[in-house]
Amino acid sequence: MLKINKLSKSYTTLPSGFFNNKGSKKTILKNLSFNTEEGDCIALLGKNGCGKTTLLKLISGVLALDKGSINNNFDKPLDFSLISMVNSNDRSFFWRLSVKENLKFFCSLSNKDSLEKIEETLILLNVFDKIDFPFMSLSYGERKKISIARALLKDSKILLLDEITSSLDISAKKIMISTLKDLLKKNHLQLIIFTTHSLDEVVRLSNRFLFIKDKAIFIDQKVNENTRISDIESKF
Repeated sequence: MLKINKLSKSYTTLPSGFFNNKGSKKTILKNLSFNTEEGDCIALLGKNGCGKTTLLKLISGVLALDKGSINNNFDKPLDFSLISMVNSNDRSFFWRLSVKENLKFFCSLSNKDSLEKIEETLILLNVFDKIDFPFMSLSYGERKKISIARALLKDSKILLLDEITSSLDISAKKIMISTLKDLLKKNHLQLIIFTTHSLDEVVRLSNRFLFIKDKAIFIDQKVNENTRISDIESKF
């Protein structure tokens, strides 16, 4: 699916004071590389500020690379239209409009204004009963599902998730994990990459985790049904 080769990204920080009116350059990622396969569900781990969210933004095309490349398996430039990113920020939705009105609007932006497809997608995500509810009335978990629905409606095949389960209770998190696994299993999605601080989530959802340290991939480890949280902890 993806070939990420020697990716680097830096930011220029704000000036620190009156006598220092020039910002300094801060390198977030340097020569980071990894490949993915169709069907992968990859967890990104690492300390706050290590570059997990920056990596997702680079893959999604929100941020430009300083160096390196992100290609598909045919070594062609990645088609960013196949990628959607979901995070904790819901400000792109119209909170006073219904779920249906929101999704019809976003579909119309890509000439895909199909009510039937919207209904099918909401049924798939088990939130069809919320179709006429104002977006502002939904729970956090329901709003994340609507964000995923928007991604599916634009025919995204790669889904990037930035700590979307961090504010979910145990029951809602269990439902979200089951939903995501089902989307991969039924080929509605071909790749999921998600950031998390929960090792339980890594074990229950991913088939592989990447640990970012010192601006690059420090650990690249497979996960299977026999993997335990203690197995992952022993790597750090």
